[in-house]
Amino acid sequence: MNSNLEELKPLLESGLITSSEAARLKGVSRAAINYLIRAGRIKSVRLFDRVLVHRDEVLNYRSAKSGRPSKQSDTEKVITKRSKKK
Repeated sequence: MNSNLEELKPLLESGLITSSEAARLKGVSRAAINYLIRAGRIKSVRLFDRVLVHRDEVLNYRSAKSGRPSKQSDTEKVITKRSKKK
């Protein structure tokens, strides 16, 4: 097992981290990180039996807004009505 860790050391120094470390960084569960990886929202690298992700990509990841869209503002309604009349 130690030989595997020694082989991983250069990769870890290059900015790759485990999904567990990614979960700790984002304050979410490991399952949530694994879901993002499977969904293709965060790129990953599989090495031996480990899944590694780029630290910067995890830190820069922003989830899309979820839920119901907000209502149009009055200005947007006027613009929409004017464009429909033409």
